[in-house]
Amino acid sequence: METIRTKKLIMKKEVKVSFLSKKLIVRLGQSLVHLPNDIQEKIDAYWQELLKNGKKYKRGEVFTVTKKDETDKTVEVLVEKTDYAHYLYCQNVDNLGDYGVHIIHTAILVETSDGKIIFGKMGEHTSRAGIFQLCGGGIDNHDLRGDVFDFDHNISKESMEELGMDIADKKRIKNFRQAYFKDGGPTDKMTVVYSVELTETSSEFMEKYAKYAESLICSGENPEFGEIIILAKNKTDIREFFTKNIEKCDEYMNPLFEFIVENESVN
Repeated sequence: METIRTKKLIMKKEVKVSFLSKKLIVRLGQSLVHLPNDIQEKIDAYWQELLKNGKKYKRGEVFTVTKKDETDKTVEVLVEKTDYAHYLYCQNVDNLGDYGVHIIHTAILVETSDGKIIFGKMGEHTSRAGIFQLCGGGIDNHDLRGDVFDFDHNISKESMEELGMDIADKKRIKNFRQAYFKDGGPTDKMTVVYSVELTETSSEFMEKYAKYAESLICSGENPEFGEIIILAKNKTDIREFFTKNIEKCDEYMNPLFEFIVENESVN
């Protein structure tokens, strides 16, 4: 593969959330990100420090957005390969400006039949410990179909891994669709948000999740979430939660929920 320098996106510092009504196409380019030596040395040193401090991270591939085109009917995004060390450095140390990582990832807004929204607080063993976020994750090679990423496959996988919830289970899932798109913000990452409506109440969901989490622990694994949050879908509870916890939330969370409050039928 040809190596290139990271191409700078037009930075959208202002967060933008919108309904995702257009077809989303995310393609993998044929180039690898190449960083200047001084930046690469800093990233390598940071990675080694993490490992020395006992972190069990894997330096796998990460896909960074290098181009976005929008037409009347489609949103087309080009991504290229970098690695997890580069991503973590940008998240935790320095966003690196022109040489930063701008990921595109999935998230899933889970709503129960009794009007509650389900999300979580990341576990202490994760790289995002203590952060409130929706179930979801970054794209990887398993999501590729040719040179195009299958986002339905990605979020189905994340839902099963993090919540023990099978998106194809019609007994539990009433509705499943791509719903919102977020870009801009401090790291200029893109978030593709799915909406999932359950046939079950929040109590019924938690009963099933507790069994799933217990099965993970019994097999020697840790659940991704250290805590599951059940938030009533109303303006008062939503705004009260973010007033108290905004500093601990992933950057897409407050803009997304505020968009929902302002644009949907939320009491």
